[in-house]
Amino acid sequence: MVRVLAALVVGVVLAIGASVGVVNVVAPSPQPPNKPLYNYGNR
Repeated sequence: MVRVLAALVVGVVLAIGASVGVVNVVAPSPQPPNKPLYNYGNR
């Protein structure tokens, strides 16, 4: 019984880790643009 519960816990952890990895590969976090939002240098 303890082995079954341990196997379930390990399976859940692996499933969550795999789903998080797939989501991060499919939709990477957007990078902010390398530009200033407002340019007040010429005023």
